[in-house]
Amino acid sequence: MTPTTTRNRRQPHRHLRYAAAVLPLLRWLVAAHAVPTGQPWRTHCEVCATAVWPSASGPSGRCRTCRTRIGAPPYAVEIGAAAAFGLLVWSGTRGWELAAYTWWTAGMLTLAFIDAAVLRLPHRLTLATTAGTVLLLAPAGAGSSWWNAGIAAAALSVLYAVFHIASRGDLGLGDVAVAVPIGFAVGWLDWRLVLAAVLIGHSLAAAAIPIRRLTGMTASPVPLGTYLIAASYLVVVAAGIL
Repeated sequence: MTPTTTRNRRQPHRHLRYAAAVLPLLRWLVAAHAVPTGQPWRTHCEVCATAVWPSASGPSGRCRTCRTRIGAPPYAVEIGAAAAFGLLVWSGTRGWELAAYTWWTAGMLTLAFIDAAVLRLPHRLTLATTAGTVLLLAPAGAGSSWWNAGIAAAALSVLYAVFHIASRGDLGLGDVAVAVPIGFAVGWLDWRLVLAAVLIGHSLAAAAIPIRRLTGMTASPVPLGTYLIAASYLVVVAAGIL
């Protein structure tokens, strides 16, 4: 085995260590932003007023002072991120594309947890996810990739803007905004995959409606953004494997 081969095999483990280092940040971002519409972002525990960072950044999801749960369920962010980052590395993505899609996965996972909890997709997190993905992909792609990604992002965001208008706001602006990083990241690989991501996402959301009723969950709106994010991630991973 050559030194180069050994180094290449170790690279995925190094990327996973880097990803694991940001898990407290992801949990904190979920805790800070998972608040009902109209309320300011959470900075302190509502019970004991301890600062959310770093108090609520542990995998238990509980305030270190009063043990009140804040944000995502215990270990949910950590398990979800470990699985997502692991599958991304296993898909064969490497180099700048791996860095870009790791950033994208971290941002989209955070948005998915927030949307599932409070039906919000904060614009500042969507913007940060999009900007980081674009910057990290800058050294990696040819002109055709940029063209496909740009067109896909623009077309998907316009489509959801039309849905937003037609539904008179039932489809939120957060869903319109998150269409940009979804369209860009999936379109970078192949613009046709964007259609697959949209179809899978809406199918998952539709299937969730009777399941929510059967399990006795509240009749709150389905977090479409969460399902679109899950579908787009699955498409990205599948594209690397296949």
